[in-house]
Amino acid sequence: MLAHWTKLLTNRCRLILPPSGLSNKSIVFNQKESLAAYNSQLEQLVSSQQDELASVEDQLANIDTTQRDITPLMIKMVEVIEQFVELDTPFLPEERNSRVAQLKTMMDRADVNLSEKYRRILEAYQVETEYGRTLEAYQGELVTEDRNRTVDFLRVGRVGLYYLTLDQMEAGMWDQETQSWQQLPRDSVQSVIQGMKVARKQLPPDLLTLPVKTPEANQ
Repeated sequence: MLAHWTKLLTNRCRLILPPSGLSNKSIVFNQKESLAAYNSQLEQLVSSQQDELASVEDQLANIDTTQRDITPLMIKMVEVIEQFVELDTPFLPEERNSRVAQLKTMMDRADVNLSEKYRRILEAYQVETEYGRTLEAYQGELVTEDRNRTVDFLRVGRVGLYYLTLDQMEAGMWDQETQSWQQLPRDSVQSVIQGMKVARKQLPPDLLTLPVKTPEANQ
């Protein structure tokens, strides 16, 4: 753009010297011709700028429309993941609830653009998806009716969630139907210990024989 304007101004200000034998009238005619060419180029430039401005305005209008359409969708996505965490097996509750709270706060922030909000929501969905196909051991607080204890938890995808006391004398599993922890028989404790070691990579991956709550077992 700057080069174009420089060229126009150079043409406009160039001194036109008449060849030998030409009158001042010829000089005036050449100046008018040069000015007419300059004005024509300037009109084309203005017309081009007007077309570009109209295109930008159309794009901005489309952006506003897209934002109006996608913002309610993103709000709904956050609500869905919040409900999912509440109803899901209660593993990593602090981490998962914190992630949802951050998403809800982000949706009210004007300094985070639309694409970044959408990216973070999709990232949260991807994290939740990964939980379903991974094995994990972590330490946390076991909350029961009679007391709270620090225990080791074993998560096997979303199939099973187990706890093991720090002295490895007691193990239990989460019953999704009753929404409560059920203590496992003594002969199942060793299976939970083995699962913990596999999850922590203290043992190579092997076939785990862990108790699993099935619909048939509830009938």
